[in-house]
Formats: sequence, structure tokens, C-alpha cells
Amino acid sequence: GTVLIRPNPRTRFFTDDVQHGLCVYLGLAELLGFDLERDMPRTLYVVRRLQGWMGKEYVIPASKKGAVPTSRRPVSDARDVAETSAPQAFGVRTVRDLRRFLELDVFG
Repeated sequence: GTVLIRPNPRTRFFTDDVQHGLCVYLGLAELLGFDLERDMPRTLYVVRRLQGWMGKEYVIPASKKGAVPTSRRPVSDARDVAETSAPQAFGVRTVRDLRRFLELDVFG
């Protein structure tokens, strides 16, 4: 028969890799103008699936089939994006903002 495995959302894969890995990739891609639904569907799927188990919203949930997409900015508009290391968590909304952010001297 089918074996059901209940994930443990308190493991490092959930607590680190999603917010400080996958969300960073998605945030950068969104800033650079990629259509995340078209260009990164697997990454979006993984984050959406895992965030559901975690009780978080790091990216906007998928819209129902045939429905109008809920957001053109699935990372920027997410409720819990501030808990990630995506550029949007630091107020970066454009490529110009990203350039300025990367020029910051943390020791300056």
C-alpha cells in the first residue's frame, strides 16, 4: 500500500534552505523580470508546497486552474517575505535598488 510520510517543518531543510536559498533565487529572478510561473515553475512549486507545511507565505499561493493569477510579483507581495533573505525582504524592488544594496559597505 501507500506509505504516507509526515514532514517535520522544524528541520534545517525547512528552516534554512527555503527562506535563505530558494526564496533568494526566486526574489532575484523576479527583480530581473523573469516570469516565475513560466521560467521557474518547479522552484515555485517546491516553495509553495513546503510553505504550506510550515504555515508561512514566502511566495503567493498558486491561483486555481483557469483563474486570473493573483499576483505578478509572487515574492514581493507575499505575506512573510520579510522572514527570508530574498532582496525584497530588504526593501529592494528594482535592479537599481539591488545595485545600491550590493554597494553598501557593512563595515563603513
